[in-house]
Amino acid sequence: MFDITPGTLFIYYCGYEQCLPGHAFGPAVRPHYLIHLVLNGCGIYKCGNETYTLNAGDAFLISPVESTLYKADDRRPWEYAWVGFDGTQVEDLLAQTCFRNSCIWRGSTRTSPENNAADLLLSMVRCFHKPDHSPLTLNGLFLQLLGTMHCPPSPDGKESSRQYLQLALKYMKHNFGYHIKISDIAASIGIDRTYLYRIFMKEEQLSPKQYLLRLRVRSAANMLSSTPYTVTEIAFSCGFQDAASFCSQFKKQTGFTPTGYREYMKKEVTYGAR
Repeated sequence: MFDITPGTLFIYYCGYEQCLPGHAFGPAVRPHYLIHLVLNGCGIYKCGNETYTLNAGDAFLISPVESTLYKADDRRPWEYAWVGFDGTQVEDLLAQTCFRNSCIWRGSTRTSPENNAADLLLSMVRCFHKPDHSPLTLNGLFLQLLGTMHCPPSPDGKESSRQYLQLALKYMKHNFGYHIKISDIAASIGIDRTYLYRIFMKEEQLSPKQYLLRLRVRSAANMLSSTPYTVTEIAFSCGFQDAASFCSQFKKQTGFTPTGYREYMKKEVTYGAR
């Protein structure tokens, strides 16, 4: 039985190998995740009932306790680098990459000088083997690596609108206190604001602007009823530009002024305590 007690994100090992012709590993299982990136040459990767042929620039993911086998080509054996990792955040991170839908990343046609997965992984290998390396630097390089392995929208338009909605809602949840625009939300998830509008109207029956305003007002209402902060402090904390606009929008949404709502909630708590 594997003993795994990872933190949020932990890099276990980084390595590099120039394989001999026909060199193979497996079938075997690993206790944590690994990503192998092919630098040169080619080989095959077997996972479950599938066999994949990989070339320079491609990568494959090994998931914990999953039986896999990989083998270098007899004529052009591959050279690869790898990283082993795990943690409570890993599934969420991988869900934002191509590995959400597949164990393979076809990166040979996506590399560019400013977005090169091979350079990032080799930097991780060098960093890892320094005796005084910083885990923060290592984790930062790893996140950049995953960033290059994103999953672009499919050209046939079949990318789920629900997935885009969840990404937009997550962005709003973590940024509603800032002066964000709907175009910022759309840009953060890689779509245009017109498409974002259609998704919200279909899934939420609200425009993104209406949803964001509702989120801000609900958060403000919670702060009014549970904290001693002033109306102005709450206004700025919830993304409103000034107390006047906050009071106006709050009354439109709830029928109360912020002060009136706070007093009403105090009475409700007092009455309920009797």
